[in-house]
Amino acid sequence: MKNLKQLVLPCYKLEMAMSVEAWYFLHGSTDGICNLTYLLSLLSKMTVSEVQSTKRGLGYAVHPGQVDSSMLVLAKEWGIWRKAVSRLLEDFSERGLIRVDSNPVTSIIDMVCVKSWMIAGRLIENPAYRQTIKAYEGVRIFLFNGQQLETLRRSSARKKKKKTIEETAEGTDGLPSMNLTGSNPIIEGTGTAETETAATTESEVESTVENAVVDAGNTPVLEDGNTLSGSQKWKHPQE
Repeated sequence: MKNLKQLVLPCYKLEMAMSVEAWYFLHGSTDGICNLTYLLSLLSKMTVSEVQSTKRGLGYAVHPGQVDSSMLVLAKEWGIWRKAVSRLLEDFSERGLIRVDSNPVTSIIDMVCVKSWMIAGRLIENPAYRQTIKAYEGVRIFLFNGQQLETLRRSSARKKKKKTIEETAEGTDGLPSMNLTGSNPIIEGTGTAETETAATTESEVESTVENAVVDAGNTPVLEDGNTLSGSQKWKHPQE
């Protein structure tokens, strides 16, 4: 059995009344399925008018507010063992949600937590309802046929996986991770500029020396008549 995505009711709307303990129990789970899902399954089988039925050659009547089913049928539909079905129905009964009347032919389940329902604009009181709480106590729930049950769906594994990937990318401290192995464009850019500047200076010096002439004292003189400061005596290459 899977968690329901949409309510399926035999009427337009129904009202349930229960104790806080019962309401809290419905938020537990049996075999990985929310207990409320099992109760909603019983509500979908509830009759809102008297129905005549026959099993094993015996006839019987199912009154409004009752569910006609057996442990074997529920075990097959819910996908759990018959003992698990029996324990779950006992838990529902102890908390004032249902009352079970079993016989050799079938099991009649009274939905005593259902106070009333509405069909074609008419509000009908449930004859099987048993008041277990005072008017100002407990929890009252209104359910509508076809109502979406997004809160009962299991969490998506895809969303969890996506969140894990994002946390890994950001790092454990919540800050974006730094790529230490990658290149630093600022450092690379600075190094390139310095290299180009050094190469340009050296080229200018070589060009200046080539354009120099030598005076009588073997001192290099530029074309404009200035001498090279700090220059050594010019040595002629040995023949």
